[in-house]
Amino acid sequence: MTDAPRPRTVALVIGNLELGGAETQLTRLANGLDRRRFKPFVVVLESGGELEAALADDVPVFKLHLKRVTGRMVRGRVMKGVRVLRALAAVFREQKPDLVHGYLPAAYVLGAVAARMAGVKVMVAGRRGLTVFSGVQLPIGRVANRLIDLQICNSEAVREYAIAREGLDRARTRVVYNGIDVPPPGQRAALPPEWRGGGAAAAMVANLRHYKGHPQVLRAVALVAKAHPDFRLVLIGEGTEANALVTQSRELGLERSVVFAGLRPDAPHLMSGFDFTVLGSSQEGFPNVVMESLARGVPVVSTAVGGVLELIADGVHGRLVPFGDVDAMAGAIMWMIEHPEERRRMGEAGRERMAKEFSTERMIAATEAIYEELLSGRSPAAP
Repeated sequence: MTDAPRPRTVALVIGNLELGGAETQLTRLANGLDRRRFKPFVVVLESGGELEAALADDVPVFKLHLKRVTGRMVRGRVMKGVRVLRALAAVFREQKPDLVHGYLPAAYVLGAVAARMAGVKVMVAGRRGLTVFSGVQLPIGRVANRLIDLQICNSEAVREYAIAREGLDRARTRVVYNGIDVPPPGQRAALPPEWRGGGAAAAMVANLRHYKGHPQVLRAVALVAKAHPDFRLVLIGEGTEANALVTQSRELGLERSVVFAGLRPDAPHLMSGFDFTVLGSSQEGFPNVVMESLARGVPVVSTAVGGVLELIADGVHGRLVPFGDVDAMAGAIMWMIEHPEERRRMGEAGRERMAKEFSTERMIAATEAIYEELLSGRSPAAP
């Protein structure tokens, strides 16, 4: 009788474990990896966060506690980079991972160099959005890309963006969509009374940043309010554009129509209490907020950008409009308000698609297959 092969050790590296899309995906992967084949541990470049408590008990967490250093910007970044490399390499030498998987640029760039310093054989990068190396970062990024065996992108949009701008070898890229846990049907959150105006209510869960398209959405709501004065849009999030958006909302006379709810950690659960959600971005890699909405049976009105097109079929799971077309956005919102039965069917279709095609189990299985391929010594094959 032969002994079963030992589980291969996997290091999952990320900046922190605060609530966020990449951090949530890492947590789900760490918890779900088949322990007969893989033994995960997490390395956090800075400190922990809320998601640390969500990790399984058998997943060790190594915190490097590396904060921003003072001094001139370039010098400070170089100093921090050197400290991260030394600390990461020390962890890798001690824990001897068979594979390192870095989430987001800082983790996979510095992780790739530290892994090679420590003699780790396999390095995987997790690309989670439309970010590429440019300017002074480009030479460093190119070095890191040569050290990375495979780039796992969370959407076709992210992959094509990186290939076009960094010249990645397509054969060394794969797409593994984010995974989501679909709640049981019929669970609807109770919303605060001030979030409903007597009519339909929609949520826009997005940081208050310029590319999220809040100004265009507010102008669209001003048009909607003329025909549907009881409609209420709840903005969940915070960011640098907050003051400007509050001012714009007042200038448009939307005090009764728009609620600024701030940051809400329970936003995914709260979505289930709305009639539909809204996303107005100018660009998106693969928006988790759309997945969270559809998983709860809530259809989406969104701009037709990036990875949104891989999640929503127009007229099936929601309504898609061109970015910047205020009239089209207003029309899609009014259509949702005026067609509750069709809206409900869209939500059900979205929930069914999330369960079948974007489950956490599917994400974990696809990632495990990539790990097995790389650890077997086979070169990544073209998709």
